[in-house]
Amino acid sequence: MPLTTTAHTKVKNNFKNMVKEGRYIIGGVTKNINIFKILQEGDQITFYLYLDDSISGNITAFQLIDVDGDLFDDQPDSVTKKDINGVLVAFRYTVKKL
Repeated sequence: MPLTTTAHTKVKNNFKNMVKEGRYIIGGVTKNINIFKILQEGDQITFYLYLDDSISGNITAFQLIDVDGDLFDDQPDSVTKKDINGVLVAFRYTVKKL
């Protein structure tokens, strides 16, 4: 039996509430960062991290951390961030009812 529309909506809301913050690794040091924005469009949920122009260096990973402090998603990367611009990072998921 498939999920009801109400149950599907609750699953998406719970999914959005599972993520507490972001992290990035710069110069080998792990830094926490607030979630910049969460956007939900239908079944797609996107978490955004924004690193402003005060941050510069070699970034090797972007991460999401759940409400329990555990690693939720880890995206290895290699970005040299300069202090003259910001960087917007998106983590996009689809929570689809089959």
